[in-house]
Amino acid sequence: MEKWTRPIYGKELVKGRQHRRFTVHNGGFAALCNEFTALGQIIDISRDGLSFRYVASQARTNGWAELSILMTDGSFSIEKVPFKTVWDSAMPREFSFGAITLRHCGVQFGDLTHRQKVDLEYFIRSYTLSGVCASRSCHIKELGRDQVALHAS
Repeated sequence: MEKWTRPIYGKELVKGRQHRRFTVHNGGFAALCNEFTALGQIIDISRDGLSFRYVASQARTNGWAELSILMTDGSFSIEKVPFKTVWDSAMPREFSFGAITLRHCGVQFGDLTHRQKVDLEYFIRSYTLSGVCASRSCHIKELGRDQVALHAS
């Protein structure tokens, strides 16, 4: 497990991760649905989770169970991704606007289907700043999205 320290809003946090997180290009969003829909900008993503920031204009709910990962230009989406919230915290007041509060949330993916895993690897390769696979045990051939092949080493 990789250990790293990262400053978040003036605080140093030490995290243990199995997979490296990659910064997502502008336009990557997570849409959460259940009692109401929330849309948040993805900050980073890995094979096992992501973090995002979102506007909390109403009382927060823990009822979310699935999310969609999408690009705002319509070029990509993965739907019904199961997850659990690992942490969810309010951002400092300087990031808030009146009664509207910005929040920063980290989630861990649940059991993904084979198609969701393939699509997630494609997203990491195509829409992150590093553009490489998030795991050394996974290799992606340079093929189109519908032809992405996963090979365990």
